[in-house]
Amino acid sequence: MTINTINASSDCELVIALMGKGGTGKTFTSLGLIQALRKLDKAMIVADADTNRSLSRYLTAHYLAYGEEELKQLPLMTQAEKDFYEFQQLDSEKTYREFYGTPFNQVKKFSVETPDFFTQKYITNLDEKLALMSVGTSAMRIEELYSTRCSHATLNPLKAWLALSTNGIVVLDCGGGEDSGRFGLPIGANVVVVVVEATPDAIAISEDIRAIDEELGIPVVYVLNKCLNQFPEVEAFEAEHQDTIVGKIPFMPTIYGKNPLEVFEEIEPIFTPILEKILAQKLSTPQQRWQRVLRWQERLQQQRETSKSQPFSFIS
Repeated sequence: MTINTINASSDCELVIALMGKGGTGKTFTSLGLIQALRKLDKAMIVADADTNRSLSRYLTAHYLAYGEEELKQLPLMTQAEKDFYEFQQLDSEKTYREFYGTPFNQVKKFSVETPDFFTQKYITNLDEKLALMSVGTSAMRIEELYSTRCSHATLNPLKAWLALSTNGIVVLDCGGGEDSGRFGLPIGANVVVVVVEATPDAIAISEDIRAIDEELGIPVVYVLNKCLNQFPEVEAFEAEHQDTIVGKIPFMPTIYGKNPLEVFEEIEPIFTPILEKILAQKLSTPQQRWQRVLRWQERLQQQRETSKSQPFSFIS
């Protein structure tokens, strides 16, 4: 099967976010989709937002022969706030709350190909068409340990960058579980791919992720991984979501422990059809992606106003 087109609604940009319970094979699925997406011959940036940095480790080892020491030197998006303000030409006193209320035609867009100066500073080029943006951290960083800001706030530049990325493909690997959805990280994606291991626990977490993404208005599809056992919960899940399950990955013990990039020929027949089905979905336009951000910010503001008007009390 040959991949030769991107869905018409996203012919200039495609942002795919991967979510799922920890340990379901999200990194494996991400790598498979990244390699399949390379056939589109468009510039691609992989944003690794999992603090384990497994995706960064696989990619840099394969393309740059990096080890752990080199991995620690990668630029981190959690330190990008000052540069983000400069790129968007924001006054230092302006808050993200105000920025996230700015109409689509008034915000500056980020470019994947050719990278703008902000994007270029926070990526590591793996080859001519592929770059890595590493978000997580592999070791304790003093500036994060004693930061006066929560981790949600340090990801604000990434959240906006995802929603406003143009001229290429972005693959976002979120951390395990539903937390990244709760603070809106994938809100700028065209589609969220939820990786679901065929177990009751993974099914339960995937339902939480789906509920969050649907509340935010993000299209959701599913990939079932390690389809070895069949539980009643899994059968019920498949029956309910049969129209949005874009692929099933069998249990493949022969490739475990190997870098999926090194054995892609073995898994290509699985991932190429999965990607075709993802691209066949009705994906969000750039304006729709930013409109979700505006709605999200409006809801946040409503919540703030409501909490101000209600007196705080302890329940005994």
